[in-house]
Amino acid sequence: MATRAALNSIKTSIMNLLTSANTTTASPIDLSSNLSNSKRVQNVLKVNPERIIPQASMFPLVTCFVESKNMDRMDICKNQLSAKRRAKVNISVVGSVWNNNFSSITEDPADEDINYLMENIELALRSDDTLSNTVNWHKAVDCKYYTTMLDEQTHLRSGVLSLECELFY
Repeated sequence: MATRAALNSIKTSIMNLLTSANTTTASPIDLSSNLSNSKRVQNVLKVNPERIIPQASMFPLVTCFVESKNMDRMDICKNQLSAKRRAKVNISVVGSVWNNNFSSITEDPADEDINYLMENIELALRSDDTLSNTVNWHKAVDCKYYTTMLDEQTHLRSGVLSLECELFY
């Protein structure tokens, strides 16, 4: 019988894993650990960040979305419909922090916050190698950092962690 890759279930598993890590008591990994001013992650979502309207009360935030899916047939079968598939799904996990002013020219707390947040995300994801049994395995392959100037004093810092997931369906 033909099946589909459960892409939405993978995103939901990531969101649930990161939501449960956004606490000081329920998880060995605190998603908000070491963020300046004891600010907690405000939102853990599963939407494309282009759909998020920037406003200070939303940040820090984490979201994830499917970037791509590469498929390959994995067995000999009588037709394409019954073929077992192997997929590599690339998911982007985005962390963002908001900084509306700089108190010192020699320090950049937003840059430090985004570094801590992205490391915390990677650590939390490493704690569940099958993402609640939605994938066979996953690994973080890289993390890139960006800065967006919203006005003269306000900066949005973001990190994009590329997560490669493998699954059979």
